[in-house]
Amino acid sequence: MTPTPDTLLDLLLQQADRRADQVAFRYCPEGDAEQGRLSYRELDTRARAIAAGLQRHGAAGQRVLLFSHPGLDSVAGFFGCFYAGAVAVPVDEQWPTKRAAAVIPDARAQFALSTADRQDKLRAKVDTLAPGPLHWATLDEPEADPDSWVLPPLDSHIPAVLQYTSGSTGSPKGVVLNHSNYLHNLAGMCAAWRLGFDGSPSDDPTIGVSWLPNFHDLGFVGGVLAPLYIGGTMVLLSRSAFFMRPIRWMQAMSRYRAEISAAPNLGYHLCVKRTSEAERAGLDLSHWKVAVNGGDPVDAATLDSFAETFAPAGFAPEAFLPAYGLAEATLAVTGGSAEPTPMVRHIDRDALGEDRVVAAAPGDAGTATLVGCGRPGGGQDVVIVDPDTRQRCPADGVGEIWVAGPSVAQGYWRQPQETERAFAAVLADTGEGPFLRTGDRGFLRDGELFIVGRCQDLITIDGTHYYPSDIEMTVQNCDPVLLPGRGAVFAVQPRFNAVEQLMVVQEVHRHHEVELAGVIDTIRAAIATHHKIEPHAVLLVKPMSIPTTTSGKIQRNACREKFLGRELQSLAEWRADPPGGRGIDKQQVKAGLARAIGGMLVRRYWEPPETGV
Repeated sequence: MTPTPDTLLDLLLQQADRRADQVAFRYCPEGDAEQGRLSYRELDTRARAIAAGLQRHGAAGQRVLLFSHPGLDSVAGFFGCFYAGAVAVPVDEQWPTKRAAAVIPDARAQFALSTADRQDKLRAKVDTLAPGPLHWATLDEPEADPDSWVLPPLDSHIPAVLQYTSGSTGSPKGVVLNHSNYLHNLAGMCAAWRLGFDGSPSDDPTIGVSWLPNFHDLGFVGGVLAPLYIGGTMVLLSRSAFFMRPIRWMQAMSRYRAEISAAPNLGYHLCVKRTSEAERAGLDLSHWKVAVNGGDPVDAATLDSFAETFAPAGFAPEAFLPAYGLAEATLAVTGGSAEPTPMVRHIDRDALGEDRVVAAAPGDAGTATLVGCGRPGGGQDVVIVDPDTRQRCPADGVGEIWVAGPSVAQGYWRQPQETERAFAAVLADTGEGPFLRTGDRGFLRDGELFIVGRCQDLITIDGTHYYPSDIEMTVQNCDPVLLPGRGAVFAVQPRFNAVEQLMVVQEVHRHHEVELAGVIDTIRAAIATHHKIEPHAVLLVKPMSIPTTTSGKIQRNACREKFLGRELQSLAEWRADPPGGRGIDKQQVKAGLARAIGGMLVRRYWEPPETGV
């Protein structure tokens, strides 16, 4: 029996010893031609060389900026940091400047790793952001001999990664995760996948495919650590190649007879909407056993359409595994179900607006269809708490999700007050704790966790709660011209009116051939029918107008600021009548102006009526 590893360093050492020449990673950027591979032994050797160079300059215990680019180099870089006893700080090479300006100074790293051909370009940007001088080393041309590496004195509680959050609701925060956090989370996650740690060699290893970036927690834990933990082989694709042609993911799953893959809900949706019957012909997905859906709200309609679309290729809906997690809990909190297919429940929206869970008839206009994200695993405790009273909600109540267990991180880097607020919560009536306050709202039903939205994004109008993600899904499902996962719903508080006003910003397909005024009418009708509320403004904008995180999550607060700052250019827009005044339908105004100037498209900014903001 191979002993369970205590650190991520132990994990690779054991697997390299037992599996040696088995392929650990293949890099096939477009899912077909292989551009590189690493066996377990080769990964170990590269990690030793990178680590020896870091050790030479005293990197043990220090933070190392690891610039992630699609391929094998950053995979070796992670383990080079672990082998050196250093703390990896993954950073996207293609970062937005605003994110880099927050992450790089905050990490206070003294070392940086990148490939040789990209280093000069990166240094010109990074050195101006770092608070102190950085020692740069290369991932693909290590300066030291791997035989000069010295095993560092590591234990499971030493920090391994400083994982910055996506920043979907604010500035990115560095989550301090140790080796024990990762190994505990891997054990629980792989158990939900019906797999476990396997240190024995195999002629038939489990194969997975991932197009997720490894600077993101789902891409790193699910796409890098998990295959090593189960002794498998992971085929890595380029994220940009997937978004250009989603069929590449399916073709790689078929070509390599892969059993495991993970993606946010949008990934599955794009495979349905942007693949043709001809492209899908000849696919064999019958080997796909675990299809993790996490990172975004899970849409029941997407699960159904994907299963139906790829059923001729042998995909089984039993493979779907909706999951919930966050960086503060390493990754996975829940996943795996007692039911053979994802648990779907139909909930009355009126009751949901009052923080109650009441079953409703499927298909009714006032029914919200929610997908269970699985059961808590690995000994983690999940409770639903009233965020105001800090007491457990009743069995049919909706509240904030609190989590406790060995996967919960140590806290936020250099933010003691935020750490105390988020990681040290206790129940007011029993004193139980400490719990991690996730900032997400949800409920438990039939043993599974259901997510309804973010606490910070919650909209309250006339005492009723509305969840932006629910309304956004209603909007995006009402007309095919509207881009899935590319809308933001938020509220604006006018100066002279105590009632919050609902705003909708939605991206449309670039090549639309419809009258957008009619689309706006459809959106307004859908919101009124399903949510019994009227939006105050609807803006249709071109693709990529709405700000997102590096992992693609919509930043509703940032969108709201752009909206109020008149920075969003609309293709079409509508707003309700201002208080006590005559309403203006700007779509009609634009149509008249367009006719007057020979059909020129006129765009104008939305001006909040009498808000004073």
